[in-house]
Amino acid sequence: MKYIYLIGLLLLSLQSITAQRILLVEKVGNPKTVKLQEGSYIQYRLVDDESWYKDRIISLREDIQIIEFEDHLVSIDRITMMREHKPAARAFGTMLTTFGFAWSAFAAIGTATDGDPNSRYMWSDATVTGIAVGTGLLLPALFGTKKKRFGAKQAYRLRIIDVTF
Repeated sequence: MKYIYLIGLLLLSLQSITAQRILLVEKVGNPKTVKLQEGSYIQYRLVDDESWYKDRIISLREDIQIIEFEDHLVSIDRITMMREHKPAARAFGTMLTTFGFAWSAFAAIGTATDGDPNSRYMWSDATVTGIAVGTGLLLPALFGTKKKRFGAKQAYRLRIIDVTF
């Protein structure tokens, strides 16, 4: 009985290994590549179109170099740009914004509870809060995404490969 389970597990694992297609985002002259598999979400821009699209990759066709999305097919030659989000910029911006509000809250609580009539919430506290919150909100807007351009004279290129064993 345990051999039947073992054979079934082996067959299921072999089925998942046989069909692995990967979309490679390669930088010319750099051995590191970004590998996107079926089921990944991408943001892209097409030739002669200024709008950005965000779709989930359903299937990759290696023989004709086409990406299949839920409702349409796109040739990788038609993709001119992709956007990659940087989570570090958003995380650092959130930390700075939290720091700014915490600074102001602690200064206000300290002023209200210390019992000294000469201490008060100062302009320096408001300045620290404003600079920290402003920088925290600007960081994701300025450094939150990286755009990769594709084409004959660009630094990046797209390729679909099949790594079946």
